[in-house]
Formats: sequence, structure tokens, C-alpha cells
Amino acid sequence: MSAESYMIFRVGGRNCAVSVANVLEVTENDKLSPLPGAPSFVVGIRKFYDEVLPVIDTVKRLAIPRTQTEDIANKYIVVFETVNANSKKKFGALVDRILSVKELQSSAIKIVDDIDKNITPAEYIKGVVDSPEGFIYVLLPEFFFSNKDFQRLDFVMPEDFWVQPKEDILAKEKKK
Repeated sequence: MSAESYMIFRVGGRNCAVSVANVLEVTENDKLSPLPGAPSFVVGIRKFYDEVLPVIDTVKRLAIPRTQTEDIANKYIVVFETVNANSKKKFGALVDRILSVKELQSSAIKIVDDIDKNITPAEYIKGVVDSPEGFIYVLLPEFFFSNKDFQRLDFVMPEDFWVQPKEDILAKEKKK
């Protein structure tokens, strides 16, 4: 049996897990800026070292019914790096809280077959682990964005704009 390390977190009243191989960092949710024209599940952008990353509302992306008490400002951001269409992409995802990191046996991850009709679409879910704490939904963050989503983000957030330091951009603007 093969085991892999997973970060377990809570989002929208559900326990979810992602492979730690996809997790770069966990940080508090602060300094989010809006990104007009982005896909509806993108709540904004955030600085991550020398990069600017889109941040998604994980509850909205997974189509989990939102409760009245949820407040995006009180969540954490998990920064992911995934491979999508042969390129590495980084993005942040809002989660309610981090629970633990644990080894999960691949044999314990059962394929989702309409177990929870409140999480759609199922392509974001690798499977479900039945644990003493309840179901843990094992997610596939590499499918959170489609190629169309990335094209839309590239349009509203051109990569070359974010790579240059702000001072260089201002200097170019003054020369025009």
C-alpha cells in the first residue's frame, strides 16, 4: 500500500485534503485586492514574494452552499502550485482553518459516486476518505482552473505586468 502526505483543512463545513506536494505555503488572509474581469470564483489577487497570485473562494469553486456566518476576511490562504496543460501555475485558495497533516493510504481514498450532491462538479474531487471525524474530501487543485479560466486570468492579469517591479512600470509610463 502506498501512502502520501495530505494537508487536511476545513472549508464550508467540510473536511478536505490536498497533497502536500501541491502546497507551497499557508498564510493569513490579508491584503487581497479585487481583480475586475476575473472568473467569478476569483475573489482577488495577493502578493506572494515577487509574484501576484489569484485567490479563489474555495466554497464558491466547489459549489458548497454558503452559510450566513461565513466571513471571507477570517480565513486562511493556502498557496498551491499545480501543473496544468504542461505549465506550472500558482494560486491561493481560501480555507476556514488548517486541521492537520496526515498520511493517507491510497487504498483508503474511495472514488466519489454522488456521495455528496452538494459538492459539484466532481472533477475537483479525487475521492473520499471515511475517517473517525467524518468524510474527508480529497481534492485535485490542478483542476480548480480550466485552461479557459487561465486564459481569462492572463487577459486581466498579464504575466509580464506582474513580473516587472512597480518602479519600472512607472518609469516606462513617464517616458510615454
